[in-house]
Amino acid sequence: VKVTFDSGILFPLNGSNLSASAKNDLTKFASLMQRNSNCDVAIQGYTDASGNDNINLPLSQRRADAVSSYLKGRGVSRRQIRSVQGFGSANPIENKTVSQANRRVEVYLYASSEMVRQANNGSL
Repeated sequence: VKVTFDSGILFPLNGSNLSASAKNDLTKFASLMQRNSNCDVAIQGYTDASGNDNINLPLSQRRADAVSSYLKGRGVSRRQIRSVQGFGSANPIENKTVSQANRRVEVYLYASSEMVRQANNGSL
């Protein structure tokens, strides 16, 4: 399940530092992960299409690593982080060379059966 954050986990051009709003959203998400220790996540970093793969792939990896490090720093177990991968400018949200929407990290949650039950009951 793709996790939707209020602020989005977006980055400035050529940047990999988390914004204050991204940190706020990730802190809340880390709390959810701690309460549901039998679920895990995949973290995927992306860039816009400015630059080439020699620049974009490492930058997208740094963005994914920034999210992973932040979550671990907020108590999420290493074993809950299934994968952390940068994909460069692949899978754009917008068809623009320079687009903040494409400079992002996406988080995918692999839910436990208990978490699925809670979501179905509206108590997550």
